[in-house]
Amino acid sequence: MRKCFLGRTQSYMRPKPNHLFFLFSLISIAEISLLANELEEFRTFTKPLIIPLLASVYVTMTKGKGKWHKDAIIWGLLFSWIGDILLQKESFFIPGLLSFLTAHIFYIRFFSRTISRETSFFKLRPVMLIAVLAYLVELMHLMWPFLGAMKLPVLVYGITISVMLSAAFWQYQKLDDRTALFFILGATLFVASDSILALNRFRSAFDHAGILIMSTYILAQLFIVLGAIRYRNIPESEPESI
Repeated sequence: MRKCFLGRTQSYMRPKPNHLFFLFSLISIAEISLLANELEEFRTFTKPLIIPLLASVYVTMTKGKGKWHKDAIIWGLLFSWIGDILLQKESFFIPGLLSFLTAHIFYIRFFSRTISRETSFFKLRPVMLIAVLAYLVELMHLMWPFLGAMKLPVLVYGITISVMLSAAFWQYQKLDDRTALFFILGATLFVASDSILALNRFRSAFDHAGILIMSTYILAQLFIVLGAIRYRNIPESEPESI
């Protein structure tokens, strides 16, 4: 498959879906169903499987096997998985938060090191990224009176996810449209998931928050991985090490 993008012909090797993607989808649906039916005890088996299955999909559908220890996406998924496990226990909230903070840093690393001969739309118009800053300010404004001793950790985390979102937006017109769209959707959904979790935890709990948090989180990771698969399978792009 060859795709013309902004005057440049770009070759893309489309990988075939595999049985691991089917298993990932099945476990993800089971996880949401368990949440919807308030069967928390069974989520011990489903939630820890989601990210490993998605990582397996990524590994089997991309080129460059043998270099996974240098892949920022793999490290981002690894720390996300650790965060998933830690957040199953209320007493491990801070370690879980640190794990996801680390995952976001690896995603920032990946986005900042993508290779292209094109110029990002937001490099030409960086003022448009002020929308991300405005979102962060509003989110902190809503939660600040309720954070107590968590003010600094939540602020640091909020800044980090905002940088991750900005780095994803930076891919627009730098990479081909579909790849950039996957990254932007993934980062936006990740911020949405984290925002819902924070508001539900610190400001006021609301019905079906768990379903919203996990649905947006699973889709976020999926879109980031789909974008990374597309990026890795373009022969002209060289996988960046961490």
